[in-house]
Order: sequence, then structure tokens, then C-alpha cells
Amino acid sequence: MFKKNSYWSVIYLLSFSLFSWPSFSNAQYKLEKVKSFTVESFYPVEIVDYFPKDGLYLGYINSTEGKRIVLINEEGDFISNKILEGDGPNKSSAPFNAMSFAEDGTIYLQSFSFIYRYDQNLNLLDKFSYPSSTSIRIFGRMEFFSYFKLPGSNSNISFITNPSDTNSFRPGNDSETELIEVFHKGTEESIKLAPVTDRIMYSRFDKSLLADLYFIIYKLDPKSRKLYLTTKTDSEILVYDLFSKKLDSRIEIKHGEFPILQKSKISRNDFKTNVRIALGAKNHKLFSLEGDKIVLDYIQEIPYGTYEQKIAEDPTYHHFQDPNYHRL
Repeated sequence: MFKKNSYWSVIYLLSFSLFSWPSFSNAQYKLEKVKSFTVESFYPVEIVDYFPKDGLYLGYINSTEGKRIVLINEEGDFISNKILEGDGPNKSSAPFNAMSFAEDGTIYLQSFSFIYRYDQNLNLLDKFSYPSSTSIRIFGRMEFFSYFKLPGSNSNISFITNPSDTNSFRPGNDSETELIEVFHKGTEESIKLAPVTDRIMYSRFDKSLLADLYFIIYKLDPKSRKLYLTTKTDSEILVYDLFSKKLDSRIEIKHGEFPILQKSKISRNDFKTNVRIALGAKNHKLFSLEGDKIVLDYIQEIPYGTYEQKIAEDPTYHHFQDPNYHRL
């Protein structure tokens, strides 16, 4: 059981540029706090998805016992919480990479080779295996599980096998140029799309940095079957039609500050670091809103001296977790 210790979910009031295509480009919007609640937990709770019909939040907790999958109501109470990684018939022997609610309120959990579906009491309903050319395993965090359905498919899902905010490059696989792999459960077929050569940054990166171009950030719109794809160092969002597998459009990103993108040629020396900690700017997350609106969360570069001062005050500091360096 969890010890009582208040953990607050904080929402910041921010002005941001909202990207959409084509009507609302660069329109100014404002995020405002509409509600907050307190979750009593000894460990921080990471929220990944929300199911409005039942008023439930889906997330996870990294505890000393292991990763707990949790369901929380709108009052902040735990409805269900279980450790589902490990040995046992209802568990995954591999770490979960991603999670989300299904349309009926059940829960999808994705490992590198299996999809598990649980009820809201976190009892296993069913599972199936799938092939993946990347076999990515994520430790310590979970991403949103992105899936959609093909026309005429009422039950079988299609989904992206490699999670967002991961690098799918594999040494020796230089011939594998596609950034995205999709598995169709109905046909048991895998397809690949979004060649790295589609990206404008491909011609600007030194060839020794090829692996950096495979660090993908994406958001999938299941209704339109559109995939919004960028990479961590990129000046555009590419929109792909997942039904036709074609590039649909390009959206230019107008960052406030992203110095490396101003260079015509990019080499390893252009990436600012402190030992093994990246100090440079990077694209972080994509969010989709109603009306084909896309929000990009990117992280600004932190000066070397400022970073040194911050870690002297707090050795655990990282500007990726500092809201002062996030821009939308």
C-alpha cells in the first residue's frame, strides 16, 4: 500500500504558438488551469491518459517494488493499482513501453513484443504477440500507446510498434530508412513508412550523425488516421496518411530559440553537452487538439554556466524537467 504523502499535479499558465494546417498557423492561444486535484502517494504519479466517460486517469508509479499501473478518479483516489511486470500468467516478463485506454474503457499495455488488454480492475482480458524490427525496451517511463483502426475494422487495431520519444536506429541497418513501423492485427501484416530521406534535416546532418535522425517524436490522430511526425532536432512536422502510407503535408515549426537549426550543416560539435548531459534544445512532445490543431512542446538550450550553477544548488537538476525551459 502507499504511504500518505501529498503529490500535486501542477498546471502552468503559458502563452504559446499553436501549430495547425493550414488555417490557424501561428495563432496565439493561452492555456489556463481549469481544475486540480491531489493524489496521496509516497511516489510521484505519472499520468498518461484520461477516459472522460468514467472520469478515470491512467498512469504509473515507479516504486521500490516495481512499476505500478494505476487508475485514479477525478477526486484523486486510487481505483486500481497493480504491479503487472514480472513472472505470472497475468503479467509481462518484459517492461511495458506504452499505455492508453481503449475505446470501451479497457486498458492497452504494450511491451516490445506483446499487446496486453486489461479491465479497469487490472485483470488480464487477452493478449497477442506482434513482430517488431526494433524490439525497443523502455525502462523507468512509459509513453502513450498510439493505435487506430482501418476502414471496416470494428475490433482489430493497427498500431505503431516503436514508441514516441525513442530512437529506432540499429547499427548495421543503414538500409532501413523508414522511421515508423505499423502492425495491422487484422491481417497480421507489418508495414513501414516515413523514410528518413523525407526530412529536410537529412541533407544538413553530417553522415556520422545519421542515428540522431531516428529519434522520433509523433502523435497519431485515430479518427483521421493521420500521423504527425518530427524528430528531436527538426524544423518541421511531417503529416502522413496511415491508410495510403503517403506523405500528406509539411508543417514548418517556428521555434522561438533553437540555435542548432540555424546552421546549414550540423556536426557533432554543434550538440552542447556537459559530460553526458545534453544541454541543447530539442523537440520533446506533440499533442493533438480538436480541429486538426497540433501543439509542440520543445525544450530550450541551457547555457553551460547556468547549468553548472543549477547542479551546484541541486545535483539532481536537469533542465528537461524545468518548466522554465519548456516552450509550446
